[in-house]
Amino acid sequence: MIAGALGWPVPASATGGSVLSATALNSWSAVLQWTASPEVTRIQILRNGRLIDDLGFPGGATLAYTDSLLWQSTSYSYEMVAFDAAGALVSDQSASVTTPAQAGAFPRLYDPTSFWNQPILADAAVDANSPAMVSSALVAYSGSANFTNSDEWGRPLAYANTVSGLFSVGCVIYDCQTAVSFRIPHYAKPATGADHHVIVLDPSTNSELDMFMAAYDPSVDSWSAGSRYLAASDGWGAECALGQHCLGSVAAGFDGFGGVVRPEEIAQGHIDHALVFATPYTQAGTIACPATHTDGATNDPAAIPEGARIQLDPAFDVDGQPWPAWEKTIARALQTYGAYLEDTGGSLAFYAEPNLDRGYDAWSLAGVPGAPQSLANLPWDSFRVLSLQYC
Repeated sequence: MIAGALGWPVPASATGGSVLSATALNSWSAVLQWTASPEVTRIQILRNGRLIDDLGFPGGATLAYTDSLLWQSTSYSYEMVAFDAAGALVSDQSASVTTPAQAGAFPRLYDPTSFWNQPILADAAVDANSPAMVSSALVAYSGSANFTNSDEWGRPLAYANTVSGLFSVGCVIYDCQTAVSFRIPHYAKPATGADHHVIVLDPSTNSELDMFMAAYDPSVDSWSAGSRYLAASDGWGAECALGQHCLGSVAAGFDGFGGVVRPEEIAQGHIDHALVFATPYTQAGTIACPATHTDGATNDPAAIPEGARIQLDPAFDVDGQPWPAWEKTIARALQTYGAYLEDTGGSLAFYAEPNLDRGYDAWSLAGVPGAPQSLANLPWDSFRVLSLQYC
């Protein structure tokens, strides 16, 4: 149980250690600093009363803990609760911080040369079979097209610190022969839908943990997954190199957060990377670069192979449409960067980060009311499939 915030009595003497300080690093993160008194063995960190981490911590050590997933121009209150080896309360301190307004573009993942971060060339070739694929795999499912930012099917993201708990992540389905250990903060939660995706970033090592069918068991404090993979969050953007075949946490073998839209990107009015999507009508047995794997469902050549890149016709007048600002931002990104097909899904869906691991409604702040949102009114017959290179 958490002291102070959840009702434990806080002794007047519970002031061991230095004074807790909180400093904004930028519009989306803040650092907490504190030095533990000698008897401390464990600490809990809360933001606005929500537990974000619970970890062993050595007495006398100095903490520098970066909390991410914050919103710009917003005030946050923090609480640091410390315990000794017997579980007795040693310290309960508070600090507050206000993030500044966002300056410049919100940072994106993966190397600038990654396929995720490359705009489509003005003279990019269109695949000869594009009209058939657009008709069969996009237009045919346009009535259910959606922006998938829900807790059920979005891609939750959490940020680890160097002091967050180090877990040996169990495995039950794919690539279980490889041992995987990673630091995972207490607040990390998988998506609530059947795929249970969750991605954890460790900025100190530029590393990424991608989990599919992830589950946390609080009774034994352990994580397991159907599959789990390590990637470089500043790397290529797929689980193995271009032209190679390998599995990943998503069907196409992409890194788990590749192409995922974040609320800050909608709020700033531009998305500076390709998007990622699923459709029910995927081509079996073929892989289009840069994908490394497929779960394609049909042998129809009019189905789209996973790894294919689609683009909304750049000549289409997005600004002239009576759409909300968030939808125009998505449409412009689909003109400039396009989207890669990563999975066979139950609908035509473009993936986004949900509110789940943030603890607040970031999408509402970004001007997107509710989740998921329909994209049925996009001009689906104005899309094209770019020239395919099979891997």
